[in-house]
Amino acid sequence: MTRNHPRPPVPAPVTYGDCLKSYTYDQDKVCSPEETVARFKQKLAEVKLDILNDVRRIDTGRLDIPVYFSVCGKDAYHTIGNKKQMGKGSTPAQSQASACMELAERFSFFSFKKNPANFIRATWAELRAEGLPLLPLARLLQSVHDETTSEETLERLIADIPIQWAWATNLNRGEMVLAPFSWFYAINEFNGPSAGNTYEEAILQGISEIVERHVCALVTHQRIKAPLIDHRSISDPVAVELLQKFTRHGIQVYLNDFTLDTGIPTVAAMAIDPSTFPETSEIVYTAGTTPEPNKALIRALTEVAQLAGDFHSKANYVASGLPKPLSLDEVEYIVNPGRTVKLSDLPDLSDHNMKVEIERCLAALARLGMEVLLIDVRHQDLQVPAIYTIVPGAHFRERSMSKNAGLFAAKLVHEQIEDPDQQIAQLNRMGQVLPQAYFVEFYLGKNMMALQRHREAMAHFQRALELNPEGEDLPYIYSFMGDCLKDMEEYREAITVLRRGIELDDERPDLHNLLGFCHYKLADYETAVRHFSRSVELNPASAIDFANLGVNLRKLERHEEAAHNFQVALTMDPSLEFARTHLDELFALRQSEA
Repeated sequence: MTRNHPRPPVPAPVTYGDCLKSYTYDQDKVCSPEETVARFKQKLAEVKLDILNDVRRIDTGRLDIPVYFSVCGKDAYHTIGNKKQMGKGSTPAQSQASACMELAERFSFFSFKKNPANFIRATWAELRAEGLPLLPLARLLQSVHDETTSEETLERLIADIPIQWAWATNLNRGEMVLAPFSWFYAINEFNGPSAGNTYEEAILQGISEIVERHVCALVTHQRIKAPLIDHRSISDPVAVELLQKFTRHGIQVYLNDFTLDTGIPTVAAMAIDPSTFPETSEIVYTAGTTPEPNKALIRALTEVAQLAGDFHSKANYVASGLPKPLSLDEVEYIVNPGRTVKLSDLPDLSDHNMKVEIERCLAALARLGMEVLLIDVRHQDLQVPAIYTIVPGAHFRERSMSKNAGLFAAKLVHEQIEDPDQQIAQLNRMGQVLPQAYFVEFYLGKNMMALQRHREAMAHFQRALELNPEGEDLPYIYSFMGDCLKDMEEYREAITVLRRGIELDDERPDLHNLLGFCHYKLADYETAVRHFSRSVELNPASAIDFANLGVNLRKLERHEEAAHNFQVALTMDPSLEFARTHLDELFALRQSEA
């Protein structure tokens, strides 16, 4: 057996029961936001953990839509890796409550994920031999939308890969199963964690988030002309007031029905302020899903406010479920879909009892052949109801749309097996099962890169290109080829390869980062600045790209801009010593010139 820790006991299944709402102003909750915050702080007072440092309002007040974030304490920061968690709501109290529960959700989930004692580390073959209730292979195939690979082939591919397994509740059946956590985390990542005052709240939020990501991915990848929602059909007082807070500033808001065939209402909201775009604002594009259409609309609008920086503060948000358009032309199919509906045309699964809403959501997904799995991730000390929701068959925009289970199996080999020789052996065995699989060659190339065997890596990447890879995976291959050539100091050849990737997908920050580096090494600082600027535009959370941008700006003697970018980089990552050195030198230069 490959496990390194004692087996976790089989937990009790996550259950739900009657749960009546007592707060329904802008969200549906079992208690008021004030009580939610009070309960959370009471729990914090009872545990010996530094989780919450402060809850702080951060909006400028222009829209009069409150945005708060919770400042992480040292234990939360160490666990989550972020300094703050943002909240949204139409009132200050609800936004504060949202920020607190977001912190509880993330702290609980990442505490669970980082504790090996919560998992069984074993292979499929080992657990099957023990007769344990494993999630059927059909659900793994469904999770990557693979309708061609047989269960027998998938079993051969994954039988000997040691991965993490966790006990999960099949909510549709009320049964406990062992789910391959490593497999699903490669698909979901941190989409799916949720927390609430009760498990019923957490379940509804978790299901809603997965459905939201699913429909957003489908609309984006298939460029579905989702119908506009007529603003005049909105009658909910909170929704009407929120919308007016945008439009009175001349901000254009496009609302679309993203429900598709799920039967669970999803409203997308995209907003642009022509008076400030693109100098001090961005196009903000997001969505909200809840059992009730008005609440879905409110969720979408408050999410826009959360990300927009009041449309005048040069805020730069990180896109997730939906892309960040650089112009309305990019999303013409959303702006002018050719059809308009009323908000009341959307399905309504709402009920005063959350139990009924959960049952209706489960039934809606079951009609699509989709079941809901829940992993209980409640923190043993914090004791806030928290879960990780998995819905095999849900799409995610950020993940590969390649409908091939073998690709995910190869990814698991790369991520879960530490010994390079074992990785190579396992990938070669996969190659015998799937002799024409480009992704086996791709991961062999990544393995050789990690071993600094660059010529061999390039041979594998070239072989991957010859095996007709999926179109969306071509930029990945070109990115790693470029990275490999960069490490070999063949910068001009790297640029040629990386440009092929850019031609296919201009929204990959890794390609722009590598191009920026290569142009820097060739002393082409102007071009390097363009690529690093694009990289931080696409990934504003990348401190190293801000620092690299600063280096190139300094080479061009654009000292003020360089200093600004070094400051941004150090704010995000104080450990970037080279950025601090540059900033200190620029400050000394300014002093000497004064």
